[in-house]
Amino acid sequence: MADYNPTPHVIPEGENATPLEVVGGDCTATEKLIIVMCGLPATGKTHIANRIARYINFFLAMETKIFNVGDYRRELYGAKLPAEFFDHSNEEFMQKRQQACDSALADLTKFMKEDGVRVGILDSTNSTRKRRDHIRAALKTLKCKIIVMETICDKEDVS
Repeated sequence: MADYNPTPHVIPEGENATPLEVVGGDCTATEKLIIVMCGLPATGKTHIANRIARYINFFLAMETKIFNVGDYRRELYGAKLPAEFFDHSNEEFMQKRQQACDSALADLTKFMKEDGVRVGILDSTNSTRKRRDHIRAALKTLKCKIIVMETICDKEDVS
């Protein structure tokens, strides 16, 4: 009973009506969206991704899935990694982080190729242009809309 929406909203009619494509009413099987989270660590990417996924899944009844690259990294290499694992000058660790990203992208691609209206969220820092270009190239073959959403935390007391 995954498609059940306990509180369906009323779609307005007339001049200010919401297009059915936005609320999931009459979409074609090709209506797909990928949200690529981007931002420095601890700026709320995962929190925002979870809130977006819950909203879309509950209110719009669209299948939504989050692909957290950190989860893939922990699965591949363990949870306790040394600080140098995240050093951009270390080629060996850069390749391992790239492998975790590629695993997440492969699962995201597989998810997005399934039939039906769906939203996939790639949750990772994606803070370098090289990484974002790699993601765009990997997703180029999919017929999906892609949004890159950057999170910024400029509150000194939080950081």
